[in-house]
Amino acid sequence: MRRRKATTMQVNARLETELVDRLGARAKENRVSLSEEIKTRLINSFKPEPSLADFRGDWMSRLRNTLEHIARQEGIDIEAVWRVVQVLEVKWGGLYTDVENELSPHVRYPQIRELLRGAPTLPHETKTKAAQRE
Repeated sequence: MRRRKATTMQVNARLETELVDRLGARAKENRVSLSEEIKTRLINSFKPEPSLADFRGDWMSRLRNTLEHIARQEGIDIEAVWRVVQVLEVKWGGLYTDVENELSPHVRYPQIRELLRGAPTLPHETKTKAAQRE
């Protein structure tokens, strides 16, 4: 009978003492083992970097939640809070448009498009329309 392939594997690596100490301190802060801290950091290193659009969306969401919580807690007029959020949404939209305009000569590069929009560029997006028809 065949043995099942192992789902985990032990790996040995040599790391500088200072790095191990820093990782150990972070593991202690996060209340996890050193192995778990290293594993989490490795897994997170493979995640795509957030785009400007992702950052904007995440930041605005956290801001809305925080302002709503404070408004309810302090009895502040929620409509006034939402007006502030709307103004900031418009300003963020203007900033995003300005960034896209400044980078427009470089948007044809997949790396730039990914930084701005987040979604990986599809292979056919960088080809000319004539090449796409072929």
